Amino acid sequence: MTSKERVMTALQHKTPDRVPFFYRDVPEVEQRLLKDLNLNTRDKLLEHLQIDFRWVGPRYVGAPLFDKENNIKKDIWGVEYRYVRFSEAAGYWEPIQRPLLHVNDPAALNDYPWPKLEWFDFTDLAQQCERYSDYAIMTAPGYSSPGIFQCPIQILIGEERSFTDLALNPDFIAAMIDKVLAFQVPFIEKMFQSAAGGIDFFRIGNDFGTQNNLIVSLQMWKEIIQPALKSMADTAKKFGAYYYQHSCGAIRDLIPAFIETGVDVLDPVQVKAKGMVPAELRSEYGDRLCFSGGVDEQEILPSGDTPKVREAVFELLDAMAGDGGFFIGPTHNFQADIPTENILAMYEAAADWSSTH
Repeated sequence: MTSKERVMTALQHKTPDRVPFFYRDVPEVEQRLLKDLNLNTRDKLLEHLQIDFRWVGPRYVGAPLFDKENNIKKDIWGVEYRYVRFSEAAGYWEPIQRPLLHVNDPAALNDYPWPKLEWFDFTDLAQQCERYSDYAIMTAPGYSSPGIFQCPIQILIGEERSFTDLALNPDFIAAMIDKVLAFQVPFIEKMFQSAAGGIDFFRIGNDFGTQNNLIVSLQMWKEIIQPALKSMADTAKKFGAYYYQHSCGAIRDLIPAFIETGVDVLDPVQVKAKGMVPAELRSEYGDRLCFSGGVDEQEILPSGDTPKVREAVFELLDAMAGDGGFFIGPTHNFQADIPTENILAMYEAAADWSSTH
């Protein structure tokens, strides 16, 4: 099987020649793996690990977003970030300026400089897809895999205010969502038109769970967030794409609503979060959803030895991958505290499990 055939077989809840491999990392891990494995490009790394997915998206061609002199990065929504190092090996981009933090009037949003389609070049998307035609093709993380609440609303007004406004100023949140969709829906439409049918999966990236619960009530999620997700997903589905929803956390109570919204694949099955028990999820929803992820990135991958990683992989696949319907990957981006040997052991174990099942 080609990688695309393997993924599509599993997506249809049929048994492929092996479980499909999914991959996500932080830049520090990519650079370390390239060095450790003596490789020179990300494509070579994905080939080495036998990853079955590739990612595409338009190129940003707008005004520069990085101020090298001051080490400040801006995103297309106007939020500024500074890189904060938390160890010798890794760091993160911390928001330092949220332009709508003190804006409360929905009418004021009309004058805000929202992103524009002309900031992106879509012309080579079909060529990108052709290059990866033997793989399952997904919209790339970032602008091509939009969210709605976590990004951009929370990054624009802050987490605390986003939660209080849902309850106390819902008209403002609704107006923000309308402005965001006014950019994102045409962006998605243009992206899929330009890809000429080459994109298999439209990814929405938005976390709706904490370690123990949902971040907002189910009723509030259905009233305010679900329609926006459906609007974006329906735009992609017009072009034959499958809807791949990323959400970390304890989101089990959301799964029926995700299915209503049109989700085809749910990622990343954060197994240490409350209620996210693989065998139970498979039993309850496996006939209506494909799952992706599942290899614990909180404890097993960073702290376990390779036998522990293999054991966890076999246990996960026994629970989730019996008749397709599952792509194996980490429950978060591979982080800098995960040893290279554990990443390799994870995929090697999945290949070994597939050869005996």
